Amino acid sequence: MAKVISPEVDLPQTHVFHQKISSARKFILNRPDKLNALNLKMTRNITPQLKAWDVSRLAKVILMKGIGDGRFCVGDDITDVLLRVKAKDPDALLFFQEKFTLVHMISTLETPYVTILDGYALGAALGLFAHGPFRIATERTIFSLPEVSIGVPLSSGSSFFLPKLDGELGTYLALTGDRLQGVDTFFAGIATHYIPSSRLPALEDRLADLETSDHSVIQRVIEEFVEPVQMDKIGYLRSERERIDRCFRYDTIDDILDALDRENSTTWVRETKRKLLSMSPTSLRVILRLLRKAQSMSLRECLEMEFDLIQKFMVTKDFHEGVDAMFLSKPRRKPRWEPSTLDEISEDDIDHLYFSYPSPNPLTLPTKLDLKRRYPYSRFALPSEEDVRLAIMGHGPEFGPENRLKSDQDVLSWFMHGYRGKWGVQEKILDILRRKTVHVGDGIVWK
Repeated sequence: MAKVISPEVDLPQTHVFHQKISSARKFILNRPDKLNALNLKMTRNITPQLKAWDVSRLAKVILMKGIGDGRFCVGDDITDVLLRVKAKDPDALLFFQEKFTLVHMISTLETPYVTILDGYALGAALGLFAHGPFRIATERTIFSLPEVSIGVPLSSGSSFFLPKLDGELGTYLALTGDRLQGVDTFFAGIATHYIPSSRLPALEDRLADLETSDHSVIQRVIEEFVEPVQMDKIGYLRSERERIDRCFRYDTIDDILDALDRENSTTWVRETKRKLLSMSPTSLRVILRLLRKAQSMSLRECLEMEFDLIQKFMVTKDFHEGVDAMFLSKPRRKPRWEPSTLDEISEDDIDHLYFSYPSPNPLTLPTKLDLKRRYPYSRFALPSEEDVRLAIMGHGPEFGPENRLKSDQDVLSWFMHGYRGKWGVQEKILDILRRKTVHVGDGIVWK
């Protein structure tokens, strides 16, 4: 039985509770009136304690969650940032400096780090969970990236995380602000596990009873609480996923819109185009350029680039207009972007204004540790399309002329064995095979 050392009610005035239960250490976001939006005080609350727990021999696992039912975090308190920018308060930029330091620290933790995404997990909240090894979704999880609708760039390492999602899914989510809910976040790679919210208390107790900080042990414990669900699709309908990859593979918004025009005029195509044309034209172009540049960068380099862009956006009319229209105006109104159309701001303009010179304040991080091209614990999530492609092509020391994967069953069996029968592997592998492979002779070929 887990022993409670310090219950969350001991700290009624703070926006982040610290809780010790046996070998578990918990951060509990406690700002319900703002849906746990992060501000500078919360960041300063979390960072030193996270650093201390990571080196404590008594702490075997660290959890991050929101207080109550159905709340995790809606990202940064962007309204507070805008008000500080208007007041010329240096804390506006200092918040991002310290938040990015926290994000980078999470990516380099040695102690297993578990985030429970029970409820909203929006925008820059991604920095609290995406770069950690265990990300648990529930039926109440709602994920989206609303930055482009507010007139701000991506942040918190989103540009490192999103290109690693399957195909062009990350590009699509960043440019449209589309929502993923519940189990769909698991199949999309946002979450590593899907567990019903009713099982979370028992899971937390089980983790607190562990006397090891072995990531593989924690992976197996979390899997004990997974409950398979019946689905009629894997994240998106097959036709939609194929359209996303076809249309969002281009490097300019203009080419993406042209690709959508070439598709049959379905409800999905019309709605996707409507969403794109309603967003900040500047943010659309900058975010797409950011994602493409980030494909070859480390997490540190992505954070540095995002920090640079944030400084440039803080003085733009779109940032002020987007936040005011979405959060300050009553009732909420449609933003009046400036420029208002894509034709009014070219790719050359974007290069000149946002990518040709550095901002005055570079990001400084306290450690040289860094994530390069892959996350070290990506094996705890479902296999990606890239994992399947490499296996089919025979890349890796385990493959040779006599043991190539030649059929759908070969591929499925290989991944089911490697992932110890993890729920969701079979469903995702079969979906990938249907969309991305063809059979030629007695073999299987990636399209």
